[in-house]
Amino acid sequence: MKYLFGVFYSLLCIFYAVLLHAAPSMGLWVECQGSEATLDSKKAIDEMLEDAVQMHIDTLFIQLHRGNRAWFDSSLADSTPYKAFFEKEKTDLVTYILNNAKQRGMQVHLWVNTFRLLKNKDAKIIQEFGTKIITRDGKKRLMLDYPNEDLPDGGYWLDAGDIQVQEYLRNLFLEALEKYPQCDGLHLDFVRYPYRVPFYPGSQWAAGHGFGYGVDSVNRFKKKTGLDPFTMELTRENAELWDNWRRDQVTQFVRSINTLCKERGKMLSVAGICWADRAYLSAFQDWRGWLEEGIVDFVATMNYGTDQKFARYLSREAIVSRGEKRVFVGLGAYLLKEKPDVLAGQIDDAVRLGADGLIIFSYDAVKKSPALKNVIKDRFNRYKQ
Repeated sequence: MKYLFGVFYSLLCIFYAVLLHAAPSMGLWVECQGSEATLDSKKAIDEMLEDAVQMHIDTLFIQLHRGNRAWFDSSLADSTPYKAFFEKEKTDLVTYILNNAKQRGMQVHLWVNTFRLLKNKDAKIIQEFGTKIITRDGKKRLMLDYPNEDLPDGGYWLDAGDIQVQEYLRNLFLEALEKYPQCDGLHLDFVRYPYRVPFYPGSQWAAGHGFGYGVDSVNRFKKKTGLDPFTMELTRENAELWDNWRRDQVTQFVRSINTLCKERGKMLSVAGICWADRAYLSAFQDWRGWLEEGIVDFVATMNYGTDQKFARYLSREAIVSRGEKRVFVGLGAYLLKEKPDVLAGQIDDAVRLGADGLIIFSYDAVKKSPALKNVIKDRFNRYKQ
């Protein structure tokens, strides 16, 4: 009898596990800047919300900070975009989205870019702290001195190991959380170091081409270890010390943001590089470790591509890393406007593999594409909670 009860209990646990993973969350990234100007007017927001309902979206990721410009009521970043909306519509942009999305039963996460500045040399954070907060490469070259065509990800980057940068961003994101307590969580993007293509798996192989050699970070590393990352012998041991240092700077920042979120009952998620080894070795973004430690509630891997088989491989690798937390698979619809069947296949594969959620990048890409909308509507309806 005990044996039969044990078998029954095991089958019941498996049933509920399958049931839970059979109903992934369905998300949509909504850009603050782009071809559709979605956050420029109430009319555009209303259209986005109606499209989201039709596509069976249950979770919105609304981009509110990009290039140190704010689409929310901020005293720290350049809030010109927010003020323009308020002057035009006589209402708070974020509150308007939150109220109307909640009425439709959707979650709303505040999507914020962290260390990437675009090409904004006049950013308020630079005006406040000076150019020393911009990252440098291993040859002491400040990223501001790079020609535009050589900038990684097309923009300048703050140094993630600079204490003033970390404190500024913490205060900025705290400002957003406290102004909009109705939100469900904070979603961090570009929470990493920049890296080049071709990429190098750590400083031992980068020959000075890697980033993260900011003034403050280097000085603190020298004080702690007695080593200068510019001049030390790049033995395996020394390279690992320096690489782990940079990785720890990003992790400590994420840990501190998680504390802010948990103190307010909010979720924390991050957009992660879908190649987990590249994320760890080249961008110093240890999102697998963040899941293990429990300092993020879920990771959304940016699995953007046109090769369905490769996308399936990447989704599988990400999903097996989730542990007790969750992994969402982000899919690049913007690359698949002429290949909606590939998007359908990528959605099917991610769900079959047990993804906890899917997120479409982005609303701009699908707004004027009936084919993409129909694929998302069909698949998300099939798999919705």
